[in-house]
Amino acid sequence: MHSSLPSRGRWIIAIGAVVMAGSCFLQWWQIGGNGPNELSQLSANGFNQMTGSVYLMFLAALASLFLVTLPFASEKPVAIDHPLSYLILLLVALGGYLWAVVTLARQSLVPFPPQQGLGFWVAIVGLVLFARGIFEMHEERQTRLY
Repeated sequence: MHSSLPSRGRWIIAIGAVVMAGSCFLQWWQIGGNGPNELSQLSANGFNQMTGSVYLMFLAALASLFLVTLPFASEKPVAIDHPLSYLILLLVALGGYLWAVVTLARQSLVPFPPQQGLGFWVAIVGLVLFARGIFEMHEERQTRLY
């Protein structure tokens, strides 16, 4: 292992990745089930309904967790452990999320209020944390270089 402690940016990226991955298992939309005279509840998590879009977000989260732990498994610095690598993973995850938003909007299933699709909204928190971690990591590299 070439460094003793992970940086603050890596911690934030890891937390954001865990939140993103966890949001895929939560409910993403719901129809009915709110009152006594309504249809029975129909709902799905991110993996049930989306055709590949949430899988992109989930795989990007897992890949980022792999990247966060990779430097601790090697004795030398790893070239792929760079903010640009995390930024690419963020763009893949964001693309998957936006694809899911478009898919849900076409079917008029965008969950509002948030209680009808908690995973949909928790994913935003994960993406924001992930982006903030990349910013922290970039700032840390800038201060180390100068």
